[in-house]
Amino acid sequence: MNEILDTVIFGYYTAQDVLIFAGGVAAFLMLLIIVKRVFKEKEISQHFQLVDCSGCGWHGKVSSFAGRCPKCNQALGDRKARRR
Repeated sequence: MNEILDTVIFGYYTAQDVLIFAGGVAAFLMLLIIVKRVFKEKEISQHFQLVDCSGCGWHGKVSSFAGRCPKCNQALGDRKARRR
């Protein structure tokens, strides 16, 4: 096994050096992906909207189609605009 790792690949770089470099690059790419996922800004779906209930003070996300406060059942967001 040592004979394979000591084989010269490029100039004076051995197979062991190439494997260490490839492992470092792979680790760096995985770390980059993890950091991007952690600091990624959360998207708000087009089917949900952020609202504040004027009746009870609740705030959060509700559906654009059936937007009602989960505490007091008051119409919120787009549903409030359509209500007559």
